[in-house]
Amino acid sequence: MDDDHRSTRLVRTTDSTGVHPQTARSGWRFGSELEGLRRRPFLIESALLLGLMGSCAVAFGRSLGAGPVYDEGVYLASVDALAHGQTLGSQVFASQPPGFYLLLEAGRAVFGGSLVSMRLVMLLVALVGVLSAYYIGRCLTGPPGGLIATALLAAPLLVEHEAVRVRADFPSVALSLLAIALAFLAVRQPGVMGPVVASLAGGTLVLAISVKLLAVPAVVPVVVIVLRSARRLALPLTAGAVAVLAVLGGFFAGVIEPLWNDSIRFHLAAQSALIRGRPRNLAGNFSFIVGTLTDSNGLRSPFAWLVVVGAVGMLLSWRRGRLLEAIPLWLWAAVSFAFLFWHRPLWDHDIVMLTASLGVASGVGIAALLGEGRLAARAAVVACAVVIAATIAYQFQRLPAGESEGIEWAATELCSQTPRNSEVASDLPIIPFLADRRQPGLLVDTSTTRIGSGWLTQRTIVGSIGRSRLSAVVLGHNLASERQVVRAVRARFPFSLSRAGVDIPGEKPTVVRIFFATPRNARTGRHAGGAAADCGEPS
Repeated sequence: MDDDHRSTRLVRTTDSTGVHPQTARSGWRFGSELEGLRRRPFLIESALLLGLMGSCAVAFGRSLGAGPVYDEGVYLASVDALAHGQTLGSQVFASQPPGFYLLLEAGRAVFGGSLVSMRLVMLLVALVGVLSAYYIGRCLTGPPGGLIATALLAAPLLVEHEAVRVRADFPSVALSLLAIALAFLAVRQPGVMGPVVASLAGGTLVLAISVKLLAVPAVVPVVVIVLRSARRLALPLTAGAVAVLAVLGGFFAGVIEPLWNDSIRFHLAAQSALIRGRPRNLAGNFSFIVGTLTDSNGLRSPFAWLVVVGAVGMLLSWRRGRLLEAIPLWLWAAVSFAFLFWHRPLWDHDIVMLTASLGVASGVGIAALLGEGRLAARAAVVACAVVIAATIAYQFQRLPAGESEGIEWAATELCSQTPRNSEVASDLPIIPFLADRRQPGLLVDTSTTRIGSGWLTQRTIVGSIGRSRLSAVVLGHNLASERQVVRAVRARFPFSLSRAGVDIPGEKPTVVRIFFATPRNARTGRHAGGAAADCGEPS
């Protein structure tokens, strides 16, 4: 009887699984709490990442409405000419490799061809680079490394200025960061996913170089990451690179020679040319690089000291045999510096590759100090985080200048006094672009580098103006001082309008002159200053 009674009590105090109900409820509650604790760091990290990405988007996006620099006019006019039937290489001068023009054409097809629309494309590509920097830092030093690397990448003023400019520099940086991130991901993937991701890394690396040749130094970190950690991925990496190269080659098969001349031989010729206002020797290049990196503030530059702290943190880790995986990042920075040190002519926007590589590598190094276990090291990390945040906040105080009234005036005059879809030649290509007028592809780029290297001669310019069916010519930049060109323009277009004090970002104020073949009252279109329905930049 007692045994039966005990058995009955056992059945009543256990469930079907043999677990006491109170124990089950306690275990469920403990499991839920444990799951919540596990999810909490993820949620905190996600919130910080979203906040940082949002801050970068706002910081970069402040320049969406800034006045266009000269180069932006060149590339916008180029992609507009391509959209209206001209051919890259044979008819439109290609100062960058063809991948950049494919990016612009794709952006135009999706978002439209206006200046702001194309800058929005650049912003989206830049955010891909920012997210890639986060993944790189997180791979090496966890969430703190990802957050600090991302913030330090975005902190320099040069990066903020270049992130949305319609230029090839920052897109090539973003794709380089993506290729490096994919390389880190590939060596961490088991089974078949490793080769797949490695092939994507190789293809992305080729795309970065096809956007701008200054991305060539990114080959070093990608190859070192793969060879050091998983040599079996070398073949898929190469296969991915070759595949993308083959696709690009097939796409531009009919114009490979002119594209090679424009994007390779042209830059090699410029290496030995004396370009006005550019460093002329290695010492000049060194000073220019340092001045651009520090925003001309020297030892007062926060970025310079953050790089020093990051390098110290990295050296301390390496001395203990840790974080050797970060070596490729510093190799990337070293090779980028060597490349720029050799490169001529050197422009401030060229330095953004070095700024990015140093920023990501130093961010990882700063985060590595958290592993030192000493209070001083952790205090240094906190101090660096505060300095980075203060730097980004300080940049918000600088308001980018809007579009020049003189540029708007010239575009309005072209709108009102030239036929729709007519061609206009200009050494300020942004003006015909904003007026939605076509431009001869050979003359979309009349830059100092192209003229100074002898790649564009006065004879070629005069011949092109004489042969083209032009409704007007606009001069106000490099061609305005070329007497032979000005005489030829005046001979064919004797009537002109002018405006002094026209501002172009990064340049001295200039005088813009618009030349017409007929007097005002005989021109096609409305009178100057009148509203015209067909005026305005491409949409």
